[in-house]
Amino acid sequence: MKKDVNAENIEFLSSGLIAPIKKWGAKWSLWAVHLVTSCCGVELAHAYASGYDAERWGSLNFGMMRQTNLIIVEGTITKKMARALRITWEQMPDPKFVILIGACGIEGGLFWNSYHITRPWKIIPIDYFVPGCPPTPEGLISAIRALQKKIESGEAKTTAKFRETDLAKLLGTEVGKERKPPKPPLKIAEKPEIKIEPKEVEWEFGKKLIEELKNKMPFAEIFAIDINRIYIKTESKFYEKVAELLESEGFDHVKSLNVIDLPHENKFVVECSVSSYSVEELMPVIVTFSVEIPRDKPRIPSLIRFWPSIDYQEREMHDFFGVWFEGNPWMGNKFLLAPEVETPLRKDFKLEEPSYVLER
Repeated sequence: MKKDVNAENIEFLSSGLIAPIKKWGAKWSLWAVHLVTSCCGVELAHAYASGYDAERWGSLNFGMMRQTNLIIVEGTITKKMARALRITWEQMPDPKFVILIGACGIEGGLFWNSYHITRPWKIIPIDYFVPGCPPTPEGLISAIRALQKKIESGEAKTTAKFRETDLAKLLGTEVGKERKPPKPPLKIAEKPEIKIEPKEVEWEFGKKLIEELKNKMPFAEIFAIDINRIYIKTESKFYEKVAELLESEGFDHVKSLNVIDLPHENKFVVECSVSSYSVEELMPVIVTFSVEIPRDKPRIPSLIRFWPSIDYQEREMHDFFGVWFEGNPWMGNKFLLAPEVETPLRKDFKLEEPSYVLER
C-alpha cells in the first residue's frame, strides 16, 4: 500500500505529550520555499508584500529548502523541472507541506496538452490547490489558513462550499437521459505558403552589400526583404560555403537558427540569421540564409567552426525536430527534453487529446 505522506506528517504533529507545542510551532512557522516557474510568482510576491502582508499569518518565504517546511509551487512544472521539484521536496525535513497555486500547475493551463508538461501531484504530495489564472493573493492566504487549520485539527477541509443544485431541472433535461459531451472542432488546414520575396527598399549600403555577396556567391539567390535585412536562398551543399563567406565578411555571430517543418513537401527549411558586433556598418544588418533538407533524413553540417555560439541552437533544433548537425558533438543526446519525448515540434508529433467525462 502506498503511504500517505500528508497523513504521516499530521500524525507526527498530533502524537506525543508535546503535540500541542508541535502543532502550535508548525502552525505559526510555515516557512515556504517558493518554487517559481511561471507568472504566479508575481501573485506570491503580491501576497507577501505590504498590501496583504501574509507574514502576519505565520508564513515566511525562505530560500533554503533544508530550513523550510512548506513548498509553494507557482506555475508550470515541466518534465525537466519535475526533477528539481522532487529534489527540493526530498531535502526538506519532516513534517512538510505543499501548496500548489495557478491553473498551469493544476492542469497545465494553456499548455495542458503540450509535450513537456507534467502534473505536480504525480511528483510530490499536495496539501492544497489554489486555482486561478492568475490566482489571487487572497486565494493563497486562504490556502495558508486552511493548512494551519489542518495542522491544528488534524483534518483537511476544503475552503470552497457549493450549493446543491438540481441540474436536470436547471438544464431542462430528463433524469437519466444520455447527453453526449461536445467534441472539439477538428480542421485540416490548407497547405501553407511560405513566401519570401524581394522587396524594393531605399537602402544604398544594402544594394552595394548585396552586389558584393552576389559576386562571391553565384550559386545563391540574394535579395533585400527590408532595410537592414538580407535573405539568401541556396542548396544544402552550399550551406557551409555561405557560412564561411559571411564569416569572412565580418558577420561574427548567430542571431537565431530556425527549422520550418513542411510535411506536405517532405522537407525542412533550415534558416540561420547572422549579424556583426565587430564591423560598425554591419551592426544593424541581419543576413538570413536558408536551405532545404529532406524530412525523412534531416542531416546538415554544423556551423560551430564558424560561429561557436550556434552550438546551443543546433542542440535545440536537434531535440525539437530531429535534425542532425554533422560535427556537433552533442548530437544523439537530449539537451532540453525528457528522455521519453521525441521531436515535439514536428507536425506529426502526437499531442494529448481532450477527454470528457459525463457524470450523473
